[in-house]
Amino acid sequence: MLRGAARVTGRDPWRVAVGETELIADHVVVATGSAAVRPPVEGLDGLDPARVWTNREATTLTAIPDSALVIGGGAVGVELGQFLNRMGADVTLVQRGPRLLAREDPRLCALLGRRFAADGVDVRVGTQVVSTAHDGPGVLSTLDDGARVRTDVVLLASGRRPCADGLGLQDWGVALEGAALPVDEWCRAAPGLWGVGDVTGRAMFTHVAKYQGRVVADNILGLGRIADYTAVPRVVFSDPEVAAVGLTERQARDRGIDVVAAEVDVPAVLARPWTYTTDPEGTLGLVADRDLGVLVGAWAFGPLVSEWIHTAALAIRTRVPIRVLLDSIPQFPTFNEAYLVALEELGV
Repeated sequence: MLRGAARVTGRDPWRVAVGETELIADHVVVATGSAAVRPPVEGLDGLDPARVWTNREATTLTAIPDSALVIGGGAVGVELGQFLNRMGADVTLVQRGPRLLAREDPRLCALLGRRFAADGVDVRVGTQVVSTAHDGPGVLSTLDDGARVRTDVVLLASGRRPCADGLGLQDWGVALEGAALPVDEWCRAAPGLWGVGDVTGRAMFTHVAKYQGRVVADNILGLGRIADYTAVPRVVFSDPEVAAVGLTERQARDRGIDVVAAEVDVPAVLARPWTYTTDPEGTLGLVADRDLGVLVGAWAFGPLVSEWIHTAALAIRTRVPIRVLLDSIPQFPTFNEAYLVALEELGV
């Protein structure tokens, strides 16, 4: 292992320099990840760096701030905003979009919003931070509606950008897409050059990076494996957890699919939530193609949905007929039993 900044210095074969050391290899795997996006907020760059956090600072903190402003209502903003709130900080979350997790099903987003309201998180949707300034030991942030918010720290959670620039790849005929390394279906950017993880800009999740790593390893060994991003689970590790896979109902309709959807209140129909906690909550939603008789999407809000969303993920990826899913025998008592109830509600 060499620690330092790497730069590509040649190809055919590939050469990579790290400090005074140059390495030569037939294959190079680029896995440089991504960095937090700094939104174009006036005054942000002039703040004390100790007052401006990304996920790195938030997950390595040694003391909880009294208050925090979270910019962004995606997965990172939701997870870290709720964490800081549960640890005792006064949290204000500013989301430019119309709701938290704006790309997911509106019903799922509403359930999450209700939980945040109950927790006391001040969620401001449809707005954004336009300026920040020092305010004694803290930060004064001004929103585009004129409101001002004083906090100890500002947490940037407004997205991430791939980190392929700065490696010298363009000098050797490798074109970037912005700061991302574009790869083909084999995760290959050029002969002998491979991309894995956030640097590719494809479904920027750790589990996708691990999958791409397996694909690249097989292809270096000559097995000709193609990456398939069908039905990648999307999980937010909030409390309760949020999970989704495939298409939302709106996305399915926009594709011309004859959609049928169902939603189930999990504690109302199952025993498992009551063996898990004394005040259970949970909802499962399914989206199906009526003509083909298969699932095309699913979402869930509740305990351990990061685990049981994979039933839907596998069904969508492999196009298991709904009639086959209805004939399955889930263990009692488990959360997975909710699928039988929801599938029966579909009436497909």
